[in-house]
Amino acid sequence: MLNNNTLLKKNKSAGFTLIEILTAMTIFTVMVAIGADFIIISYKATTFEAEQETAVRGARDAMDIITKEIRGANSSEQGDYPLAIVDDNNLVFYSDTDDDGQMEKISYYLDGSQLLKSITEPGAANDYSGAGATTTIASYVNNQEQPIFIYFDNNHNNTDIINQIRLIQITLLINVTPARAPNDYSLETDVNLRNLKDNL
Repeated sequence: MLNNNTLLKKNKSAGFTLIEILTAMTIFTVMVAIGADFIIISYKATTFEAEQETAVRGARDAMDIITKEIRGANSSEQGDYPLAIVDDNNLVFYSDTDDDGQMEKISYYLDGSQLLKSITEPGAANDYSGAGATTTIASYVNNQEQPIFIYFDNNHNNTDIINQIRLIQITLLINVTPARAPNDYSLETDVNLRNLKDNL
């Protein structure tokens, strides 16, 4: 026959103490938190990579278009010089973008983190007074102090004198999350103004 002391010993060994339960719960909570952090970080990394890849692909396509159009820069339908405005983040020139035999007025400019393109047709009076059609050609541009457009003369010296410009360097820094790593993805190309090559 079991006495009271034996029953108490059995009851003590049959369960967990409060300290053991709290310790187990703490360990479990820490493990769940670590697992959740790992899942969130992995998700963010995967999302960033996909978004960055899409943004870089779009910027590459933009560079191809810009290069082709600048290379074909020519006098406007009224005989204006091929280049109209040459700023760090704003370039306006004339080029036949749709192969219709007429020069359109093309404007590339930065608006926040978007590189925009505006095309204005010459119109009936060839005065480019109509409203331009504007599209976003590249997103997540993070150039900040780095100019998108840098201009060079025929000796490869920097210049901002329009009729001396013979080469334009284009740089796009792309970053979906500029506030945190990784760093910008840099795209750069040099474009000769083909129709001014006789002046080189």
